[in-house]
Amino acid sequence: MMTELFVYGTLKKEFPNHHYCHNAVNIELATICGRIYQLPPGYPALIVPPENIIAKGTGSPVRDAKTQFEYNLTTPEFRIQTGWQEVHGEMVVFNNPDRDVPPIDRLEGVPRYYERVLLPIRQANGIIIAAWVYIMYRVPTGSILLKSGRWPE
Repeated sequence: MMTELFVYGTLKKEFPNHHYCHNAVNIELATICGRIYQLPPGYPALIVPPENIIAKGTGSPVRDAKTQFEYNLTTPEFRIQTGWQEVHGEMVVFNNPDRDVPPIDRLEGVPRYYERVLLPIRQANGIIIAAWVYIMYRVPTGSILLKSGRWPE
């Protein structure tokens, strides 16, 4: 079962943690509705409209892949809501969630630092799907909003 993951920071191609994506079977550009910030240590964080969260990740990547598959039997609604922006990143596709997702969850400090949630994303070809995304609910003091919707700005 496939798992799609939207990445917007150090997991993207040509960035320091991209090696966590070495088992990816496909990577393409994508966008999401949210706000991207650069945190004081220099890496980014994403916050999203709470009403856009379709599901929250569990400790079972296979169960999460099934949840994602079920939501993708219909097209999730995608729109950039007032007060939010289009955030640019990459959709990374894995074919073995049990092997590929846990190391990334550990890197992202799930669930203490970031949380993995299912959100609608728009792929570069315009197709809308639900994909897993690492978000924060609040960013630390001193974080900088990246008005371009891209990290690094």
